[in-house]
Amino acid sequence: MKITSTLASIASMVWQAQTADEARTTLVEHLAGTNVKDRDKMIEDVMGLRTLEAIQRYTANALLKYEGLGTGK
Repeated sequence: MKITSTLASIASMVWQAQTADEARTTLVEHLAGTNVKDRDKMIEDVMGLRTLEAIQRYTANALLKYEGLGTGK
């Protein structure tokens, strides 16, 4: 059984989204029902992003930060 974090599973859906609205909705709906660290701030940040690319970049950066995948530890 492979366990995937909430953020990682959301990320794949965001990258498959065709529009900014679809990506934003995916992120907000999935984050709202979780206990992800800084969830409320993430939702607020995503609501302010206007392009699909910006939302995808934000998601990738969130994975780096919250999943410990970044180099700035």
